[in-house]
Amino acid sequence: MKNRLVLFLFLVLLGGVAYWLWARSTPTTLDRPLSDFAVQDTSRVSRIFITDQQGRQVDLQRTRAGWVLNDVFMAKQYQVELLLKTFARVQVKSPVPKSSEATALRLMGAASKKVEIYEGGASPSKIWIVGHATRDNFGTYMLLEKPGEGRSNAPFIMDMPGFNGVLNTRFHTSTDNWRSTELFNFPDLRAVAKVEVVNPAVPTSSYRIDQAADGRVSLFNGKGQLVPFDTVLVKGAMLPLTEVNFEAIERKMSPASRDSLLALAPNYILKLSLRDGAEHTAKIWLMPYTGDEPAFGQPKPLHDAVRMRALVQDTLLVVMQRENLERILQPISGFQ
Repeated sequence: MKNRLVLFLFLVLLGGVAYWLWARSTPTTLDRPLSDFAVQDTSRVSRIFITDQQGRQVDLQRTRAGWVLNDVFMAKQYQVELLLKTFARVQVKSPVPKSSEATALRLMGAASKKVEIYEGGASPSKIWIVGHATRDNFGTYMLLEKPGEGRSNAPFIMDMPGFNGVLNTRFHTSTDNWRSTELFNFPDLRAVAKVEVVNPAVPTSSYRIDQAADGRVSLFNGKGQLVPFDTVLVKGAMLPLTEVNFEAIERKMSPASRDSLLALAPNYILKLSLRDGAEHTAKIWLMPYTGDEPAFGQPKPLHDAVRMRALVQDTLLVVMQRENLERILQPISGFQ
């Protein structure tokens, strides 16, 4: 009899522990809807964590240097600012009709994103479940959860004042699309001590620009010899370095094609040496021309006039606009 009582008490205790763990891991559905989605002071938002149904996730954290992606990369700051504006301005357009709630919840359960909003603490202050767009594409189905309080029992159709469109596309989980495309950013060009451009195919076109701390520049040929130059042209070539971005990370090439490209000598090698000792190198390959056939009697271009590929940050292959670096990649004769 005593053993049965002990076993009974043990099972009750075990059941209580299991319930406690379940209650902590599963949000309680409230018997009332939650509609206060907006974040009043977005300057307090310290972290945004987005996950989707396929297991992809994006972790954005505010730092002194700006928003950081997945603890590794700088994020596109303007895209994060867009999320913060959404947090502040979002509003309930209308409740979901009772007759449509079950369908809306079923669709959200299959293809929604979970957006955790942190305001300085270790736990999120609000969690948005961001679902699909309405049929007219002027609203987005969302559900609100508040940790410690529970999850709303009903979704809402959300929008923003003065905005015609859907909000769910802002909460994507593509790391490449969140990653900053910034390559060079030197608002004060005096931070750059040296610029070297190497043209492996035409060594006589190579050059190096040395810049003193006061902004005075000197021009050297590929052999390291000081040569005459036009100061205005040299400084004009350096000007684009104040802000250079790449267009996209190259993901369309097959591994074999990528390996073949990297095995080729680049058309240009661009090296920047900063005054603080840091160095940046970009190996650049012109892309072959794939446009329309020229008119009869006209020569066919060898290279794409708009885009080129570059290996930056040691291992990152990107696509760039040629005009971003056209002035700095010109031959040394362009400065004389």
